Amino acid sequence: MTRREVHRFQDLTSDEVSDLFQSVQAIGKVLEREYRGEALSIALQDGPVAGQTVPHVHVHVIARRKGDYGNNDEIYKEMDKNEKDIAQILQKSTAAGAAAGGSSSDKKSGVDNEERKPRSADEMAAEAAKLREYFEQHEDIWS
Repeated sequence: MTRREVHRFQDLTSDEVSDLFQSVQAIGKVLEREYRGEALSIALQDGPVAGQTVPHVHVHVIARRKGDYGNNDEIYKEMDKNEKDIAQILQKSTAAGAAAGGSSSDKKSGVDNEERKPRSADEMAAEAAKLREYFEQHEDIWS
C-alpha cells in the first residue's frame, strides 16, 4: 500500500488501485470470519462532495448479516453519522442481525458530523492493535 497521501481515487496509480482492492478483499475475509458476517458493504467516498470526511483515499469495509438493517441503504446513513469507531458499527450490525425481529427503524446512537470529535492517536492505536491480532490469527487470507 502506498504511504503517500492521496486525496482522490483517480490519483492512485494502477498498482496502488490493485493493492488497495486486494487489501480490501483480504480485510473483508477477516471481518467476515471475526464478526460472523455473511456479506460485506464496501464504500469509498471519493472527495468531499461524495461525503469523504477524511481528505485521503480510504475504504470502509463492514461485515454484514442478514437483517442487520431493514433497508440495505441505511448502512450508508449510519456511516454518514460517522460512528466513534468501526468496532461500534460492527458490534451494532452483528447484534442487530442476531436479534430476532430486529428493526432498522430503531434509532441508532451516534453523533452527527458537526459534533464528531477526532479520535486520539491512542484510541486509533488501540483499535489497530486489536485488529492486528485478528489478522495474525488469519494469515491464510493473504494467499
